[in-house]
Amino acid sequence: MSPLKNRSWSALALVIALAASSCQSTPDPNLDWFEGGALKPTTAQTLQLTARVLASRGDTTRAGYVIERMQREHPDYLGTYTEGAEVLLAEGRITEAIAWLDRGLERFPGNAVLSNDRGLCHLLAADLAHATADFEAAYELDSSDAEYVSNLALARALGGDASAAEALWNRVLPPADVRANLAIAEASRARFAPAN
Repeated sequence: MSPLKNRSWSALALVIALAASSCQSTPDPNLDWFEGGALKPTTAQTLQLTARVLASRGDTTRAGYVIERMQREHPDYLGTYTEGAEVLLAEGRITEAIAWLDRGLERFPGNAVLSNDRGLCHLLAADLAHATADFEAAYELDSSDAEYVSNLALARALGGDASAAEALWNRVLPPADVRANLAIAEASRARFAPAN
């Protein structure tokens, strides 16, 4: 064998020896997966982001599978319920979104986020009475949150109490926006009037 061939086999043997010494037959639990550790279970946050990306791409069917998995594996994670309701709303399934948030409120009683989200769903269903109750609950839990203040103001305006709505909106919006919101709510009131 020529000296050149000997050197190439020696280099190849060295590469093989180095590769073999760096491979592990069992993952090291103290290392990250990318560093040779064990693959960690999927977190609730990772599943929530996956569902959000799928839904944003219009793939609500697969997003729904992810949300169902979240409910099985992470029933004590708030995002299971907020993200699940969003996926259902993206499909126009308002009643199911409300039921999903009901399950969340059973798990997290008195949660302002879930109450507010359910109020929005009730509003989409033109159920002003239930929307108002949910917005009041969220507001009572955190009266400093601008979203809760605004949503309760909207419910008051749609219910015909313009002065209460104006007082609430004045806390979080400039006067021109308050006037515009009052006008829009007034024009929309008929849609939310209780059926006779």
